[in-house]
Amino acid sequence: MELVFGDYRLKIRERELIGPAGHVALSARAFDLLRALLDEPEGLLDKDALFAAAWPGMIVEDNTLQVHMSALRKALGTGYITTVHGRGYKYVGPRPHAPGVPEPAPEHNSGNIERYLGDCIEREAEASAIARLLEQHRLVSIVGSGGVGKTTVATAVATSREAAGGVWLIDLASLDSGAFIDSALIQTLAIPYRSETQVLQLVAEHLRRAQAVLLFDNCEHVQAEAAQIIAKLLAEVPALRVLATSQVPLGVAGERIFKLLPFALADGADEGLPAAGQFLRHCIEMSGETLSRDDYPVIQRLCRRLDGVALALKMAAAGASTIGLEAVDEQIERQLAGLEADWNTTLPRHRSLLASLRWSYDLLPEDVRGTLRALGVFNGSFSLAGALAVAGESAEAHIGELVRRSLVARDTANRGRYRLLDSTRRFALQELAAAGEESLARDRHAAFVTRLFASSIELWETMPDTIWEATFRPDGDNLRAALAWTKAKPNSAGYVELVAETTRFFLQEQLGAEGLATIESALPSAPDASAQAQARLGLALAEVARVNAADIKGRQGIESALGWLRDNDRGLRYFEALVMLTWITTFSRDRSEALPLVKELGDVLHRMPVSKTKAWALVALGTHMWLSGDREAGLARCQAGSAMHIETGNLRGRFRSLMNFTEIVHKEGDTRLALELAQSVLPDVRQYATRFHLSNQLGNIAAYLFWVGEIEEAERAHLESAPVMWPDGSYWHLCVLQNAAECHYWRGDHISASLLLGIVDKRVEAWPDGRQATEQIQRDRLRERLAEALGEGEYRRLREQGANLDLEDARQLAAM
Repeated sequence: MELVFGDYRLKIRERELIGPAGHVALSARAFDLLRALLDEPEGLLDKDALFAAAWPGMIVEDNTLQVHMSALRKALGTGYITTVHGRGYKYVGPRPHAPGVPEPAPEHNSGNIERYLGDCIEREAEASAIARLLEQHRLVSIVGSGGVGKTTVATAVATSREAAGGVWLIDLASLDSGAFIDSALIQTLAIPYRSETQVLQLVAEHLRRAQAVLLFDNCEHVQAEAAQIIAKLLAEVPALRVLATSQVPLGVAGERIFKLLPFALADGADEGLPAAGQFLRHCIEMSGETLSRDDYPVIQRLCRRLDGVALALKMAAAGASTIGLEAVDEQIERQLAGLEADWNTTLPRHRSLLASLRWSYDLLPEDVRGTLRALGVFNGSFSLAGALAVAGESAEAHIGELVRRSLVARDTANRGRYRLLDSTRRFALQELAAAGEESLARDRHAAFVTRLFASSIELWETMPDTIWEATFRPDGDNLRAALAWTKAKPNSAGYVELVAETTRFFLQEQLGAEGLATIESALPSAPDASAQAQARLGLALAEVARVNAADIKGRQGIESALGWLRDNDRGLRYFEALVMLTWITTFSRDRSEALPLVKELGDVLHRMPVSKTKAWALVALGTHMWLSGDREAGLARCQAGSAMHIETGNLRGRFRSLMNFTEIVHKEGDTRLALELAQSVLPDVRQYATRFHLSNQLGNIAAYLFWVGEIEEAERAHLESAPVMWPDGSYWHLCVLQNAAECHYWRGDHISASLLLGIVDKRVEAWPDGRQATEQIQRDRLRERLAEALGEGEYRRLREQGANLDLEDARQLAAM
């Protein structure tokens, strides 16, 4: 029997651990401890459980466990085992699985905090104190200078908490503007984001569903915006707890501040080494070096020079593994003496961190320095391919050296990616600008991101959605950075070209409103770009507008694109544009507009490879066959399209295309068939779909059930749908309110039903596309019944009264 986890393979029968470089030496006790941790990858093991696993029936001292656990950590490296202070140890690496079996996905509501865990050494007292504060106060800010270890302590504290809604780290370090905090929140929490929405309202509604803990990390450079958002969320979500790290307090009412100081420099209990020395010793030993008591005076002197700042000590340890402790101590002494007067030395520890960065940087060969400077343009993490594109082919050899010197870190969430700590990144950007290289590096970065997301559109066609998202989601921060850079340049053609390739990212991440706003911001500059970029931008507009229920806007984009694509690009983008316009015209008032498009689509179907777009094409053609009277063949073709959606790993596409088809079937009068088809996939929708698609599917089912007279079943479907949809005033939310109105009608509450219909009518009147088919059918019949029950005059009065109510009134009226 074997277990695979990350880069390691555990051979249980042979009692061997195989790593990237081959056999890993483990003692028998360390092997047993590792086996116990891997057997409980979601669990927290206390010392009794670990004693039972490695020393069954024996009496063992606590420090024996610590020694073997330290050896195990040293063998594996960081990112696999963490200490939960006062409680035990926890495995936090990639989920173990059998060879040949894909790594299982984590539970959605577990949060993401374990991706960011590191070894929290010599901070037990601080972590315990902060944990107690978080029990008593809803907002605790860990404040301290850069590099002091705020994130490490904060993640240790956050991990010790349990919350049904998850414990989530919101990383603000890569944001150049506080305007992007909203996007960081909804992306981290996987909240659908559509047009006409108030983002914080969506986030608050999401967080109210289950108690959660949010850790806002690196707030100092966006302090004002972060404070405003945190204050709003705390006011809206009573059960929420927030932990923040910042170099300055947030200034939010009720904020409790914990000042995290550098490691203590006074003598400690461990053979005379203070906490700073013990941390430095740990870092040196993790690199494979051994120390003796003879080294302690140098360690203490080095700790004093660096004022106990964690990041500075870590970089010193990296240097010590190469040139020795004495040489590191002497070189840092010279570096500190040579600091220019214009460095900010208000706080000695700021001076120490800058000195450590400068010292580490000056030790690098010039070509390696150039790589570090160039890497500063990456927001968040970056891939090796990205580094090569920006810093040149030599970057591959340089990154290993930068990792060894603690200037670049392996990303804990994805071991194939890297990242710079925020302080290192800002130092690198400063050096990049000073060297006159910033413009070139950012241009290369934008060009790489453009190519990357252009490939994402092609790859999406045949790549399962889950793999696609794991591949391209990590570069979301880099996409936003490249958008900001190209938008600010005098020549806007590059911005248009990049925006034209962003479609799939915004759709897969359910960032519909952000995507639509981004695309629309590029439209005025489109004439400056190539004809190809203009066509792709039109296609992007159509795709994103359609999921925002804005078919009119989408049609304008696709009609401007299809002609050029038809003449110049007979590949997947042409097919995609043709399928998109076919669907849009199918739902138009004059359905005859779709007929020539259906013929063209049928003519080219045989040329289309197996893909997600072809799956959509099959359902579109099946829908038109059904409309033309050939219902059996049309249904069979729709089923073939559904099967191809499954084959290509596009379950969302399967649900969406089926909803389109059932809406047409209902509109044409066969509501029983529409209901049967919608209910047939409901188990899969519940298991695999986003909450947005689940609410849509249940809402349609409720409308169909109302139509066929199954009122109790319809009400049950509505009551399941309503809490899932975001109460944001979007078109999809209005659909839920209209179902609520019909529920009230059948319960005999005609007043509430009329008021709700007035609220919905007022907002739909301002929607350029009006109601879609299912909602229009429902609304017309409901209006007739309410007018009959109340009298035309009274119904009109109540409807007009409802038109003046707001969404909070709607929420109260819709409550069942």
